[in-house]
Amino acid sequence: MTAKDHETGKVLYTDQREYFEIGLDLDGYMRYGAWQIKEIVDLTLQPLDTRHERFFATFPKDVTEVDLSVNVYYYISGKKGDLIYQEKRLLSYEEE
Repeated sequence: MTAKDHETGKVLYTDQREYFEIGLDLDGYMRYGAWQIKEIVDLTLQPLDTRHERFFATFPKDVTEVDLSVNVYYYISGKKGDLIYQEKRLLSYEEE
């Protein structure tokens, strides 16, 4: 998720969530080598599954419009991600 000032394009906030499988050894430590992995913990986002995420950000008082964008990427090999979903919204608010 990225939030940018609508007027200047300056990035005000950015954050991300990752869903992946991890391999654990007998002691419960994360491992990458196939010979070390004794158990798989699936923390992936399954097809057609929905997750609701919350991001909390504060913006400068002089900013009244923020462009929000959310991109969902699928990484099949771990290096090259394919954009599979994108949502953009304009958030407008007034100073008190």
